[in-house]
Amino acid sequence: MPLPDVALGKAQRYVRALRRAVLAYWYATLEDPEAAALEAITATLYVNILDEAVFEPALETSYRAIRSQHRLGRVVTGLELIRNCETHSSILAEDLLVQKQILGVPLHQGGQIMRCVYAWAEYDQLPDDYRNLPSGTSDRQQRARGEARDGYRKAVQGRHVIETLLDAMAFFELLDPRLIGVDGPPLQWAYGEAYGELPVGENPDGGAQAWLVARPMGLDRFELFLPDIVCRYSERRSARWPAADVTLGERRRLLRDQLPGETERQVAHALYEDGRLIGYSGYGSGGSSLRSSWVERKQQVWRDVRSGYRYYVRHDDREVDLTVGGHERVVAFQPDGSDLIALLPPAPPLSGLSSERLHMVEEYDDMYLEMRQAGLH
Repeated sequence: MPLPDVALGKAQRYVRALRRAVLAYWYATLEDPEAAALEAITATLYVNILDEAVFEPALETSYRAIRSQHRLGRVVTGLELIRNCETHSSILAEDLLVQKQILGVPLHQGGQIMRCVYAWAEYDQLPDDYRNLPSGTSDRQQRARGEARDGYRKAVQGRHVIETLLDAMAFFELLDPRLIGVDGPPLQWAYGEAYGELPVGENPDGGAQAWLVARPMGLDRFELFLPDIVCRYSERRSARWPAADVTLGERRRLLRDQLPGETERQVAHALYEDGRLIGYSGYGSGGSSLRSSWVERKQQVWRDVRSGYRYYVRHDDREVDLTVGGHERVVAFQPDGSDLIALLPPAPPLSGLSSERLHMVEEYDDMYLEMRQAGLH
């Protein structure tokens, strides 16, 4: 679905702008959460320009159709929610980015700084007045259209920021391969260091400290390939790479026969689809210092229980363990013979415990691995 020639120039300009923004975000993860949020938000502005000011006017109905049906297109519309709320809301979404992991980055002069891996906040964790117009209007109008909200919930929330930005880049390049840049030169160094005395009181040990990290300039003229700054082996660094490393699918298959990362799991909700039970969700403990949530297919819960892992239902201040039942199902019988599993309430719709979240972690292997091994915080 290539663009007409008249639209190509603007598309090329803002694809380069998106490359610059993604690179800026990548290096901002070496700074602080506020710097990372500013650059991530900037990137969503360029995604929205490419979406609404380039591709949609040029390709009209055909573009809107593929955007709504394609997984990468849903990411583009999901990022629109951030763009709209940041542009029009006076409310600060302080926890827009959620820290998932911290990696040590060694410095040439000794010591290290830290790089954070961030994910977008869950939809229901965004401030209400950030998403909606302030009270006092006739209806609590939305700051973003339904398609943007749906895209955020289904393809953006809880995912690593860099994954979603590279997904958006991949979508535009998929539609018009002329937007794919030439490969850049190999980098000898991914970053440079500048040293100076920190202000009095900020460095109790005294001495020169690394306090600035410089990034190479001009990388946005080439096809985006994120420099290696102490990356996890599974981290995605190019829009041409799939959403998850090829090893993640195999690791996910292996996890079916391994126990969850939490010490135990509480079953809080049943997951239904078209009136049919498909899974369960709840909370884990012992996997981290934070309470974690999980979602699983009912067959996986049955396999876990069969292998000796503890799932339980809380009822009247008591904990009733799940046991294996027939036909790959689990049960939690009380002394009177009633089954607490059959009495579980359905999960709240559109929450991190819903069937919608189950489908999301099934589509993104990296999210499932994170949940299965340590829980979604």
